[in-house]
Amino acid sequence: MPTTSLSQPDAPSPLRDGRFLALLLASIGLFAGFSLLVSVVPLWVVRNGGGEFAAGASTGVFMATTVLAQLLMTGLVRRFGYRAMSIAGALLIGVPVPLLALSTTWQPVLAISGVRGLGFGIVTVCGSALIAELLPAGSLGRGSGLYGLAVGVPLLVCLPASTAIAEYAGFTPVFAAGFAFPLLAVAPMVVLPHGQRDEPAHDQQATAAAALVWRPWLPMLAGSIAFGAMVTFLPLVFSDIPVLGSAALLLMSATALSGRWLAGMWGDRAATPGRLLLAGLAAVAAGLLGFAAGSGIATTAAMIVAAGCVAVYGAGFGVVQNDSLVLMFARVSPAHASVAWNVAFDAGQGAGAVAVGAVVATTSYPVAFGALGVLALAMLPVSAAARHGK
Repeated sequence: MPTTSLSQPDAPSPLRDGRFLALLLASIGLFAGFSLLVSVVPLWVVRNGGGEFAAGASTGVFMATTVLAQLLMTGLVRRFGYRAMSIAGALLIGVPVPLLALSTTWQPVLAISGVRGLGFGIVTVCGSALIAELLPAGSLGRGSGLYGLAVGVPLLVCLPASTAIAEYAGFTPVFAAGFAFPLLAVAPMVVLPHGQRDEPAHDQQATAAAALVWRPWLPMLAGSIAFGAMVTFLPLVFSDIPVLGSAALLLMSATALSGRWLAGMWGDRAATPGRLLLAGLAAVAAGLLGFAAGSGIATTAAMIVAAGCVAVYGAGFGVVQNDSLVLMFARVSPAHASVAWNVAFDAGQGAGAVAVGAVVATTSYPVAFGALGVLALAMLPVSAAARHGK
């Protein structure tokens, strides 16, 4: 099945679509509510005597129910529509948060995290799918890039801010904000479309064509596996120079945001979608291999080089995020594409943290991250085939 051309130079800016603007506004609130508690909930568990295992389990349960919800979303969207499911997801993310303040043992926290994970799985699929539901084909690249900014900026700001607030002002302000932001996101959701733009016949054709989605899906998975490993282990790799670890995390987030946005801006001018996927994955591989080499040398200069390689990885992964999603939109219905893309993102993050932890336990960080770089290199032929529609 050949790749559909998405290039329409005269397509209007996505920012001229009122419903798309509402989606961006809602996404900012949802991801602010999510990112405020990503690191704070495990910290709350530890402060209440739950231990590191229980703290990690709170994140693990959240991600497990996130992926579960994502896998169920194609049928749920067809039955209930985007608007109702988005509102339900926002409520599931925000409403249970005050219960965290009442939970002084880890077991209730796991249950609350599971409920919130279901909500997050719902809104991530709805948000990505609505890019293609709301915008014409020639605006999908820019729309994906702008959506990436809407979900990425809250992560960039709220992740570091939340732990600082919890440390210096207490957990209550963080819990209050984590409750309020998702509920505020409900207001712009009322203008989102109820149902899907695609007719059932088209959706059946999309399901039949789903075999082609694996080509952009695998590069996305390779990038997200590395992302999960980076987020989990960067502070430990740079434990002797903590400020460099924080700077590397900030650089990775900032370059990933920029890479995704710029790929979207350029992508709508291309003759075919996904033209930057191969280059993006090559940058992912180069960044990971450079980081692996630098992290194996115990000098400040080598660590600075390693931090720079993290930025290269981030920029490449931002490009991979954008172009893999646009390629999936060209092959299957928006709902199917969104489910596949989000499962690759979230399941990959969890797998990366677990896999690298297991490898590091028996070898070293350079070996583990070097293996991730080799994995990205192995996906380069798949990326080349994906962008040509093969």
